Amino acid sequence: MIIIGFSTTTSKILPRVLCGKFKHCVIITKYAGNFILHQFVKRKHICRITITERGLAQLESNGWVFIYKKSPISPQFDPNAWTCVDYVKRALGLHKIWILTPNDLFKYIQKNLT
Repeated sequence: MIIIGFSTTTSKILPRVLCGKFKHCVIITKYAGNFILHQFVKRKHICRITITERGLAQLESNGWVFIYKKSPISPQFDPNAWTCVDYVKRALGLHKIWILTPNDLFKYIQKNLT
């Protein structure tokens, strides 16, 4: 199971100006009873953070929106992404070049993948 998380806040200036409602996105996977949040930091640098269900609830209360998807991470997954959106698209196996912002990705997933 994959959980795709979308945040409405960020500390970076460029996403605040360009991205619309959602500013950042992450992949959360389940492993050994806990969840692992795959935080995109920069190219070729992904932080894997262990998080509990309580932590997910806290994120949700702070403005995060989660989409639950039953399929696993794509077998062709290459983590060498340029942005958080590119990282999530690669994990889901999406090859849509017009999806550039977390807001675009959220709308596409809501419309087509749920």
